[in-house]
Amino acid sequence: MISLNTFLKRSAALVALLLATPGWAQGLFGGSDTPPPNIKLAYTEVAAEIPTPLQGNDFDALLAQATSGKGLSATRNKAIEAFSEQLRSKLDAALKAFFADEEIPLISDSRALTLHNSIDISIAKQLSGLKNSGNYEVERGNLSATGDYHFRLDAPNGEVLKEKRLDIADLRLKGKYQIKTPLGSEAAEDNTDEQLQKMLDTLVERIVDRIEDDLEADSLRELTGG
Repeated sequence: MISLNTFLKRSAALVALLLATPGWAQGLFGGSDTPPPNIKLAYTEVAAEIPTPLQGNDFDALLAQATSGKGLSATRNKAIEAFSEQLRSKLDAALKAFFADEEIPLISDSRALTLHNSIDISIAKQLSGLKNSGNYEVERGNLSATGDYHFRLDAPNGEVLKEKRLDIADLRLKGKYQIKTPLGSEAAEDNTDEQLQKMLDTLVERIVDRIEDDLEADSLRELTGG
């Protein structure tokens, strides 16, 4: 019969042996001692189509803007450029905050994984009502978004480790706009830009929510065999 003292000594030796085995210790206590791989964020590609406000209610003036090459078209291009840059900046900021929470270093070195993001988004207006109210014409409607989001995670040697595509229509981005135009030549009151900003914020939030499981520290360790 084994004495209690011998049993305790053998038990202590067995525990020490198991604790010295990385896989067993990790399974018992959770987590991993292996540091996650570094991440490098590539430039986010954005292609956007958005509605832009028309200033004023003078048809001849609006027609002149549209045909001048420096009026309506320039205004539209400037609005799309600003929207695209805001979307790019906010997605980058959200991803950096996520990786900081996961304690994943954002370092550009030869061992870093590269995360590519691309967004192709189109936001359209759907008119729901048009009426005169006092000295104003009031247009109301809805905003909805379609398009695609795609990410690709590359190994340092260029191998694609993971990629995912989201249908932006499935994210159900919605907005309501109102354009209040004086029955004259004054500028209209248009809240479209404000609604676009809200949709942009919601888009970034929902993208990160749907990809975070793929990019958390344990997922990256698994992809890289860490």
